[in-house]
Amino acid sequence: MEELEKKIISAISKIGPTFISKLANRILEDQNQVREAVKKLIEEKILERVEGTMVSYKTKENNFVIKHRNHTYYKLTRLGERMVKEIDKDDLMLREAFKTYNKSLQNKLDNTAEQEEEKIQCVINFPYSQEINVKSILGEEYEMLEKEYEETITLRGEISSEQRNKIQELPNVVVI
Repeated sequence: MEELEKKIISAISKIGPTFISKLANRILEDQNQVREAVKKLIEEKILERVEGTMVSYKTKENNFVIKHRNHTYYKLTRLGERMVKEIDKDDLMLREAFKTYNKSLQNKLDNTAEQEEEKIQCVINFPYSQEINVKSILGEEYEMLEKEYEETITLRGEISSEQRNKIQELPNVVVI
């Protein structure tokens, strides 16, 4: 049995009946590859489609929820349940489930966790003509910085090193 197939049956045994896009998202695999593996597992009588319009599944609090199906759900057969006992589930990495399924939010949170960068203290001094460019680089953080408006604009506070590098590329801007 391939690694992807092991992940699929392990995940379904842990979270209960689910649909392909949610399954792919939870096991961090490509949706098309998961779809093909599910087809193969159905042919081998390890998985089967959930019949009817209602499905019950597990939440992260280990409660069972019953809901109306909007997708095609798949569950383990008896053969699949026997096979899952033979699989080492310690390596299985499942993405955290949300109360409401929001793929873009999950992706954003995953990327934020990977990209979280330490902030650095700096002073940025620039002419009024560069204010729009600096605002576009700093985004929402621009409003959180301490500002002084005199002959030039001076900002003080924490920004990321990536933002600092981009600002330093602007003409007539000094970053300390």
